[in-house]
Amino acid sequence: MKPLYLLPILIAFVIVTGCTGLPSSVSSQQQLTLNQQAQFSNNEYAFTAGINNIQIQNNQTIIVTITIANTGSSGMTMSVYPTLNDPVGQSYPGTAMFYSQIYPNHQSTQKGTILIPPGELAHLTQGSTLDVKFQGTSPIPFETAWSVDLSHLPS
Repeated sequence: MKPLYLLPILIAFVIVTGCTGLPSSVSSQQQLTLNQQAQFSNNEYAFTAGINNIQIQNNQTIIVTITIANTGSSGMTMSVYPTLNDPVGQSYPGTAMFYSQIYPNHQSTQKGTILIPPGELAHLTQGSTLDVKFQGTSPIPFETAWSVDLSHLPS
């Protein structure tokens, strides 16, 4: 008889703990194309981010240029972590980009590099993504992904 009294308590506990946990990526957006801007906001903290350019050097180095525009009402600093993913799930993390104080209604542009092992560039075609994590002062990062085909980059 005692287990029957514990069952509703156990169910309530599971429901409450399942509803209060933070999802792994609260600020994710749908996948974007290279000509689209990502938009993020959290209280006074708001910004847009876009990929200005992607270049390939020596068939192994990908140079990504990202601009962040502060559309919020307070200054911000940002660390940006790009990762290139091929269609079969192989990931190539890039170097972090650091954006120092960006005042409201101002923008900053930085370049980062992603190194690709020899011979892997051919796999980064349609279906590849450039996943980017934006980490500011919030404990939860902003994240988004752009579709990218390195064999057909826009000029």
